[in-house]
Amino acid sequence: MKTICSKFLLFSLLLILASCGGSDDSDPDAGPDPDVNPNPNKITTYDADVKAIIDEHCLECHTIPLAQGAPFPMRNYDETIIGVNRDLVLRMVSNSVNNVMPPAGRLPQETIDVILDWEADGFLER
Repeated sequence: MKTICSKFLLFSLLLILASCGGSDDSDPDAGPDPDVNPNPNKITTYDADVKAIIDEHCLECHTIPLAQGAPFPMRNYDETIIGVNRDLVLRMVSNSVNNVMPPAGRLPQETIDVILDWEADGFLER
């Protein structure tokens, strides 16, 4: 009986500890909520809206040959999606001077809104 009570107590404690875990949403460097759709009345695509942003702000480093430590190229949609899968959007919306992309500084909010809208619309190519 004592063993059953001990196991029940241990199990209860583990449940309580598991429910206490969570994320700290108060991070000031996190930037805007990436799940927000800034323009729900428009479908944003890579070809129509995002490629020009990537070409202007990212290709200095994310091309072949890679420069300044860039880990992947972003010359086209397929290469850019690799970046998306490696937290590219979070780095573009970051307020942290150490984690933001591009390294020269955070993009204007209007540009970030295009990226967030592209994310909300499902990272469409066309």
